[in-house]
Amino acid sequence: MKKLVTIIFALAFCAGLSAQFVIFGNVPKDIFPQTADSERAVNGVFLWSLDAVVSGAEITYNKEASAFETKFLSGVGGAVGWKHYKPLPDGTPVSDWGINLAVLTQVQINETVRTGMEVAVLANLYNITAGPVYIFNDKKIGLLVGANINF
Repeated sequence: MKKLVTIIFALAFCAGLSAQFVIFGNVPKDIFPQTADSERAVNGVFLWSLDAVVSGAEITYNKEASAFETKFLSGVGGAVGWKHYKPLPDGTPVSDWGINLAVLTQVQINETVRTGMEVAVLANLYNITAGPVYIFNDKKIGLLVGANINF
């Protein structure tokens, strides 16, 4: 029940925030000035964004086996990001790099289905993302490499 209330609260918060700041819409083209001598036109601008993150590979160290373990496609979740946008030649803004704070659900399907939670601080270059991750079930810190989808 707590999870359901948390999800409903998060959706209501995001809907209200989106209505004020257009988080779930396209980034408008008019965020860049029209004059070429402006510093914002050269350096770009930073905006908040919501992303979906898919973990491609998750690397952790197993102390008992003294070896690194890799799990593929083990998690999916949402992230709040601070993104840098630069204009394409036609003026369309594109995010070239940024940072995200992500919360992911971890799913492992071996002989039994086991779920868990992860928190990651991720750096992204276009849609490729990587960074440290903490896995709550295993109480391990690892490296997450994956992709993000911009809303």
